[in-house]
Amino acid sequence: MTEKYPDRLKSELRRSTYRCDLWRGGCDGVLTTGAQTFCLFIAIRHFHASEWLKSAIAAGPFLGMFLSLLLVHYSSYTGMRKAAWGALPSALTAVCLAIAAWIPSAAGYTFFIVLGYTARSALLPFLTAIYHDNYPPGRRGSFFSYPLMLTVGISVVFGFIGSTLLERDIENFNWLFTFLGVCAAGKAWAIYKMPSQPVESGKHKNPFGNLRYAWEDRSFGYVLLTWFIMGFANLWTLPLRVDYITSADYGIEGSALFVTFIITILPDGMRFLFIPFWARLFDRIHFVFLRMVLNTLFALGVLLFFLTRNPVIIALGSALIGISFAGGSIAWSLWVTKYAPPGKIAAYMSVHVFLTGVRGTIGPLLGYWVAGALGIVNIGVLSFAMMILATLMLIPELRHKREEFIP
Repeated sequence: MTEKYPDRLKSELRRSTYRCDLWRGGCDGVLTTGAQTFCLFIAIRHFHASEWLKSAIAAGPFLGMFLSLLLVHYSSYTGMRKAAWGALPSALTAVCLAIAAWIPSAAGYTFFIVLGYTARSALLPFLTAIYHDNYPPGRRGSFFSYPLMLTVGISVVFGFIGSTLLERDIENFNWLFTFLGVCAAGKAWAIYKMPSQPVESGKHKNPFGNLRYAWEDRSFGYVLLTWFIMGFANLWTLPLRVDYITSADYGIEGSALFVTFIITILPDGMRFLFIPFWARLFDRIHFVFLRMVLNTLFALGVLLFFLTRNPVIIALGSALIGISFAGGSIAWSLWVTKYAPPGKIAAYMSVHVFLTGVRGTIGPLLGYWVAGALGIVNIGVLSFAMMILATLMLIPELRHKREEFIP
């Protein structure tokens, strides 16, 4: 942690971490567009994938979160740096996306997309631990916000360029996904170059032992419970948003450019504009209050998205979701730095990421089933109700303050 070093070395750690994180953020912008839009779009339009294959693609990133708990546990026995463990999964992502770009079958394409994006999200606890170690309290949100803005900005630009290429010829996805692989390799290099310490030795022999923190630390566990309800209501709608405006079943059947605009360009544009605002709030106000505001905005955005086939209303819902994601990305990535004791950041984060993986893996599968049973509008209303419930449950937590907020 930076506290161990004199001020000059602390400053150099921050600068070096920040420079590498800017490169990581830039490369991740391209990968984000692939995960949000292009992977499912190609599965639907080019491969005419089944519901199961589409669900698997949507669940892939969350399967990686699920596995991150095991990765953090076993990495603690190796003595390797956190940055090295963060880089390895991204290198695997690069290989998988390069293969998926050229494989001819829907099943093969799905397998390598799922494996690639599983690896991409498995590294998250290591990054959060590096941010905690190398960035000062009270400024982590600010340091994290600029690479995040770069991620979002490049996601918007690449979304437009990629959708334009697919509009001209859908076979251009071969080169598009090859480029995704190159960017994943660049991300791996950027993470590896970050200054970091070895992963802390775990106290549990059971690979799922870190889950004990969820009930040993009651406040942490309760926030996780509310987040699970809120996150489940959000995540099971993610693939449905793409399907809703892409598939002929719902009467919209948008073009590649329209789908990319609604799913990526518009919400990411709003994210880009609002990231500095939410980063400042994260560093200065009570985290639980911030989470309640974000939950409410998410709820309104999801409700509007599925309420109608009117493109303007759908766009308004997408914009609200983007504004919410601007703050949600910061809160999701850094909130454990306000809760975890020193030396347990990666362990606490692995629990949070694991539970996100659970709801994100099950959510898309259940989401398609519920949408078929209740209808696409009703799943939007149900998600809205669940998000409001999770928000109200947080009210008792307003009296708890886990970290001194530095003005």
